[in-house]
Amino acid sequence: MVRRLLAKLNPISRDGERPDHVSILLPLLIISAALGVLAWRSYVLSVRMERGANTLAVQYASYAAEVTARRVDRAVQSVLSKAVEDWQQSERYAESPTFTSLREWVGSNGWIVFAIYLPDHDPASSVVVSELGTSEASKAYLTREFFTSTGTVRYKYDPSRLLAEVQPAIRQQPVIRTAPTRDTLAVEQRADVTLVQGQKRQGLARLADGFSFYSPLGAPLSSYAVRAVVRPSYGGTGWANQRVASLGVSLVALILMAIGAYLAVRGLGKEAEAMKLRGALIANVSHELRTPLAMIRLGAETLKRGSKLKEKERLDIEDQILREVLHLSHLVENVLDVARLQNRSVKALAFVPVTPYELVTSLVSTYDSWIRSKGFAVSMQIDDTIEPQMWDRDAVSRALLNLIDNAIKYSADEKAISVFVKSLADEVVIEVRDRGIGIEARELSRIFDPYYRAQFSDTQTRRGAGLGLTLVQQIVKSHEGSVEVESIPGSGSTFRMRFPRTSPEERRALSGLMTHSKPVTS
Repeated sequence: MVRRLLAKLNPISRDGERPDHVSILLPLLIISAALGVLAWRSYVLSVRMERGANTLAVQYASYAAEVTARRVDRAVQSVLSKAVEDWQQSERYAESPTFTSLREWVGSNGWIVFAIYLPDHDPASSVVVSELGTSEASKAYLTREFFTSTGTVRYKYDPSRLLAEVQPAIRQQPVIRTAPTRDTLAVEQRADVTLVQGQKRQGLARLADGFSFYSPLGAPLSSYAVRAVVRPSYGGTGWANQRVASLGVSLVALILMAIGAYLAVRGLGKEAEAMKLRGALIANVSHELRTPLAMIRLGAETLKRGSKLKEKERLDIEDQILREVLHLSHLVENVLDVARLQNRSVKALAFVPVTPYELVTSLVSTYDSWIRSKGFAVSMQIDDTIEPQMWDRDAVSRALLNLIDNAIKYSADEKAISVFVKSLADEVVIEVRDRGIGIEARELSRIFDPYYRAQFSDTQTRRGAGLGLTLVQQIVKSHEGSVEVESIPGSGSTFRMRFPRTSPEERRALSGLMTHSKPVTS
């Protein structure tokens, strides 16, 4: 793609000026370069933003884990201290702690599973309260004791139950969801804080979609740690990621720019080819106009000065002049049609009753001298029972003449042309068949394009500019018909113009029109 663009920019005309398409391609290249710079800058900014977001996520994860761990430590110490205070409070109202008071104390602290009170004055009269069964004796309970004014209290507790008591301290986040007000913004909770047990890892850990930070609790729950997970959703994954999105959008923009440049180069190439063909058309028309004009001038001068010409010679010269005038008229009509085609203007058609038999025979008879001068003979097979059709006589005649002219131009040694007129159920078909050089299958779809000429070894030596078949197709379409072509290289081609038949209602109106009309006499 780049090489083609550079190749389009390199050539310089003989007068030192660059071609016109440089003025179109150069801005496209400048815009492409600007898009590339913007894409790179957007990528760099996206990377910086992602790194900044990750840094904030790491800092917030560590902050949330540390703050939550310290808050849990304080809550645990508060619960432990409250248990001691509750026991000391119960001792003030009892002369000596009993089983009942110890059981009430254990019941008010649901995280304690075993307790024993050892009085100082008589250790043998200790009091024991236990929830432990035989299967629970081996669980990893923690032991703690404290001294009072009358004795010692030793108890075992379940760490999970104790942590359940301080669950509100875990749920409380350093950044909480707040309702937006006029002067504040709503900040959504970002950290997912949980307690994990037996976590030996501490500090930062990278996850597939975020970061986690582990902060261990203090004694006596040092086997537990607070894990804070932050998933920077504002960074996104896939197309939600700013970096991927910026690259994707920039890539799409560059692709569209490249497609636009390609289409511009292609369009300019076609325009250059069309200009070249238009130049060839002017040269061909000038050459073809010069020949009949010269022949007409020569014949007129011969008639003017040839007072001693024989009658047969005079008639031959007159026939030659008439033949060249007809050829010249055909060329002029084609040039006018080309001008209308280039200007996208449509010629108003005059639909009149036309008998296909009379139209074809009259055209072949009129141009018979010109056709025979080219060495060709035309055979006709016409269904003379076809009723008159509503056609533009001049347009259909010109389309048929163009097909005959093409058959003449692209025939080799066997100079025979056949014209058929057939009547189908709902169509009238005019068919022109030759035994010429034929058309390759790969070119059949393009032969009706303006200025297109099938590629033969002697294409440049054959007159024409590739507009005859385009005019034929335009004329047939204006009659709501279609054109078909069959061709075998080396064996010849067959072109069919299919016209829709006149409906019965139109035929009755046409019959009435023809009945009341009078023939034109000279």
